Amino acid sequence: MSNQLLNQTEDTVHEVERQIVALHLGNEIYGIDIAHIHTIIVPQAITHVPKAPEFVKGVMNLRGRIIPVLDLRERFGMPPLAPERIKNTRIVIVDVEGLTAGLIVDGVSEVLRLTASAIQAPSQLVASVETECITGIGRIKAHRDQSQLKTGAGQAEVDTSSEDQLIILLDIHKTLTINAKDIDTLTSKAA
Repeated sequence: MSNQLLNQTEDTVHEVERQIVALHLGNEIYGIDIAHIHTIIVPQAITHVPKAPEFVKGVMNLRGRIIPVLDLRERFGMPPLAPERIKNTRIVIVDVEGLTAGLIVDGVSEVLRLTASAIQAPSQLVASVETECITGIGRIKAHRDQSQLKTGAGQAEVDTSSEDQLIILLDIHKTLTINAKDIDTLTSKAA
């Protein structure tokens, strides 16, 4: 009996963690598996390609390689970024299954470690063609910035509560290949 308990404890301690890069789009946090991230760069010159889908901003030269650049805000139907916040954007260069592309995001903040138990499949209620690139929703512990809250009587009370912060996990291959023909066309036109 004690050996079973010991083995269960070891399994829990050694639960496999995924390293996820946290990308920001608006008020939401999206995550991409770190294994697919090639590099993160500041925005640079992008050459527009005629008749490309609206979310494909064009192509860029990255160390001698011509790669397509997609705006994830537009890809997900979000409004454009306010002009004063554009200086904080980044281009995340991803490599997945032989495809390389740049993704324009509002910002990149950190690498998170998520266990399988912290990830849930997306709800069937939000499933659609537009959301098929979401592989799951991750929960990470978020602690409040204030360690003390004021009570109605004006006395300080220690806040011991914390809420889970949610991160939307992306299948980057599906994000890139929904319009794979368009991306292939861009790459061949630029070469």
